[in-house]
Order: sequence, then structure tokens, then C-alpha cells
Amino acid sequence: MVAKTFKCFGFCLVAAFFTMAGVAGVSAGDAENDKIVTVNTNQIIQKHPAFLEARQTLQREAQQIKQQMEGKSQQERQAAQQQFQQRAQKLQKDALDKVRKDIQKIADDKGYKYVMDANVVLAGGKDVTEEIMKEIGEKAED
Repeated sequence: MVAKTFKCFGFCLVAAFFTMAGVAGVSAGDAENDKIVTVNTNQIIQKHPAFLEARQTLQREAQQIKQQMEGKSQQERQAAQQQFQQRAQKLQKDALDKVRKDIQKIADDKGYKYVMDANVVLAGGKDVTEEIMKEIGEKAED
């Protein structure tokens, strides 16, 4: 149950992030000053403090639920699993919102007009994944 949920959680995180952050307009400017950059969202998600915290929370809660469900009926276990999945989705959404907000802030600070996922760009755009990860890491240390 837990392993399947974590696999689904990881897949859903990436899919949701691609959907939410595929193209995000981040600052006003004329056409001459437009900057288009790319990021590897998988890499950012794996290292972002919000997702690390969400993963730890889910692991902790999964252990608690597993212990609580010993000796319970199939119906009670299914209800608990549904609640756990809803909780995982909420944590995922909250973490994605934090990642998006962090990327938006950094993009605004750097003057990037568009931030696109590197996996959807066939050519062009400067990859700023390391730059974003560094700034997010510095923010997490504060």
C-alpha cells in the first residue's frame, strides 16, 4: 500500500508540476528584454524542502496508519487508505504551490519573463536549474 502510494505520489508530483508550471509568465517587459529560461522540474522537486518535508510526513503517517489498521476490517482499511491518499494529494498540492512560488520569486528577481520545464522545450532557453536550486537551498538554510 505505502510503496504503491509513494510511486503514485512521485508520478503525480511530476505530472502536476508539468501541468501547473509548464509555462509561467513571470515579469513584465518589452519583447527585446524577454528572457526565456528552462528548469529541470524533476531535479528541483527532488531537492525542494517542501517535497522533502511532505515525503517525511507521508512516511510517518503511513507507519502510524499501518499500526492502527492491524486487526481492522477490510472496510476500515480501505477507508484509511482513501484518507491517506487524500492527505497525500493535499501535501502534494501544497508542496507544488511552494515550489511554484519560489520559482516565481526567483524569476521575478532575475528578470526572467518565462520559465519552462526543460523536458517540454525542444531547443533554446537557458537552463537555470542549478541557479534555482542554489537559491532555494539558501532560502531553506535561513
